[in-house]
Amino acid sequence: MNSRFGNAPQIRRGFSLIEILVVLVIIVILSSITYGVLLGHNKNAPPGKGHNPIERAHDTECINNVHQVHLAILAAQAGDTDGKSPASLEELKLPKEMLSCPVGHQPYVYDPATGQVHCPYPGHENFQ
Repeated sequence: MNSRFGNAPQIRRGFSLIEILVVLVIIVILSSITYGVLLGHNKNAPPGKGHNPIERAHDTECINNVHQVHLAILAAQAGDTDGKSPASLEELKLPKEMLSCPVGHQPYVYDPATGQVHCPYPGHENFQ
């Protein structure tokens, strides 16, 4: 027999304040971790590794420019009767903005003997 003042089972109608606060703290911690990872906020990253999406986009643009210049050099070699590399990058008749780094605005370094081109900007030295 259940009475009003006896051992009647209690019905739980919602979450306690402590449970809600614990869940909110967990959500805040997870969101702060993912914010830094997704947006690239890493203070310990070396130069040229792209700290944020805009820097990574400029790095990608530089890689693409160097690759396109290299392809233009290969096309010039294929079109030459002797198979020689062009003497300079200006002979390729590419747009001026494609011949320099989008970040440092330094012109790409070209070696006509080997046909190799690379970016001299710090952090982009290995872009070939």
